Amino acid sequence: MTDPTPAPAHPPRRGLLDLIERVGNALPEPALLFALLAAIVIAVSAVGSALGWKVQPVQPRVVMVEEVNQAGEKVMVPKRDANGRPEVELVETGAPIAPKSLLTSEGIYWMLSSMLRNFTGLPALGLIFVAMLGIGLAEKFGFFGAMMRSLALATPKWLLTPTIVFLGSNSSVASDAGYIILPPLAAALYMTMGRPPVAGLAAAFAGVAGGFGAGFFPTGGDGVVAGFAQDAARVIDPSYSVGILHNLYFKSGSVIVITLAGWWVTDWIVEPRLRRAGMTGALEGPAASDLALTPEEKRALRMSLAGMVAVLGIFGALIFVPGAPLHGVGQPTLANGSVLLSHPITISPADAPVAVPAHDVLAKDPFIVAEAPARSRLQETPGDRWSHVIVPIIFLAFLVPGLIYGRMTGAVKSQKDVIEGFYHGIRSIVPVLAIAFFMGQFVNYFAYTGLDRMLAYAGGSLLVTADLPVPMLIVLFVALVVFGDFAISGMLSKFGVLAPIFIPMFMMVGKSPELTTAAYRIGDSVVNIITPLNSYLLIILVVLQKYKKEAGLGSLISLMLPYSIAFGLAWTAFLVAWFMLGFDLGPKAPVNYVPPF
Repeated sequence: MTDPTPAPAHPPRRGLLDLIERVGNALPEPALLFALLAAIVIAVSAVGSALGWKVQPVQPRVVMVEEVNQAGEKVMVPKRDANGRPEVELVETGAPIAPKSLLTSEGIYWMLSSMLRNFTGLPALGLIFVAMLGIGLAEKFGFFGAMMRSLALATPKWLLTPTIVFLGSNSSVASDAGYIILPPLAAALYMTMGRPPVAGLAAAFAGVAGGFGAGFFPTGGDGVVAGFAQDAARVIDPSYSVGILHNLYFKSGSVIVITLAGWWVTDWIVEPRLRRAGMTGALEGPAASDLALTPEEKRALRMSLAGMVAVLGIFGALIFVPGAPLHGVGQPTLANGSVLLSHPITISPADAPVAVPAHDVLAKDPFIVAEAPARSRLQETPGDRWSHVIVPIIFLAFLVPGLIYGRMTGAVKSQKDVIEGFYHGIRSIVPVLAIAFFMGQFVNYFAYTGLDRMLAYAGGSLLVTADLPVPMLIVLFVALVVFGDFAISGMLSKFGVLAPIFIPMFMMVGKSPELTTAAYRIGDSVVNIITPLNSYLLIILVVLQKYKKEAGLGSLISLMLPYSIAFGLAWTAFLVAWFMLGFDLGPKAPVNYVPPF
């Protein structure tokens, strides 16, 4: 596969997106930018601590009144308004949150002692590294190139963009694997068809990240969101239940919205802009004979695809055959049968009195380390067993066909060639590793200081106190989640902060928890493609630099911003229309909440 046609030395600059690109690329390199952001968090935490900044967490609570029941007994029951809904008041919960300074003895110790963990704990790191072993080898030996040429001949050019976006918006069923596979594949396919490869990269990334909350299939994340939503809903209604399919109908309809919006942005905004800048495919207007595979390549491709089908078939049997290793549900464990938990602790001097049961004391020397009275959280949640082995599936599904193709075409002659294929994939992510190190420090500094939760609670409390129509409330909640995506990384961590505030709040005005989760999906998804806290942004940046060597974060953000805006507007309007029509969001998941009597 040849390199794309180089852009002119001084391409014309016009429009807001070009301005964003210039300003963004004027920023420091990504690794240095995250180092700078980490330094800003350090300074702000110290200033906020010195000035006594505080944010009070609040939680809605049902107002209870005393009544006499039929048996003549005095009981406490919810007070109801004129519409029969329980009256709810905002109450303070827990101690005020104050920023924890990183410029203290304990803060500096934490920064130094957690430096390695902040890097290795990034959720994307292991997936990226292992997956690229197989994907890089398949690319090195020509399997990707042959497959792209074959697909280029079989796919109508006008259907390419919607197909890519559609696949991306459904890729969340395979966890985060779509980030690794689809964008580079789409870029190569676009270039093979004579279209700007960066347009293919953008369409795929928009579908995978911007459409993350859509999809025809339930995911493991849906189960966790359902659990958080149910806990929050029971503040108002102790019997309320939220199922894993609570947004299935809305998610399915959202796929169509995302596909159409992504198609329009790619073909009418992104691709024309790239062509004006001189970025076109190297194979502009290729003839079929230019793409056709030789008989040897066709034979190798058939055998390598058969190898891929065999690998996937084996995994399919392991998943669907009752009693097979990947059938049903499971819980990942360590070698000794333990599981990883996240649990708050207290640290006291060794001579301090112990006020907790002995089994809650984790260490006695040189400190007393004991479990705090709070809920534990699993680091790896239970779920379908196949969802826990996405990385091995990706690795083997590309490793095997890559080796077969390389062997049959002569690209693999010895074991040294195989090892070189592994090195090829790893070399491509070396820049990612450097950026990820500093990104990991920034994200964890933000969480340690408490500034992330302070921002979430401050914005949430402000929105709760506003007396607004429900459609406007939906729009503002989506906007708040978008804002929160620049403060708290991860879909579930943000929802853990926002759900206890907003789900009861929406129930107070007669709107279901399922409606709140649907709005949350939109805000969390549409900004994934531009927030620096998305660790997979680094992978996309590396692929972008393959076709545009001078590209920086500004280039990537300006490329993806039209998708973020279009998705946000179209998807939010879709939810508002869905709410106005009163359709269920999923099985037994109405948009309105009717309290029990």
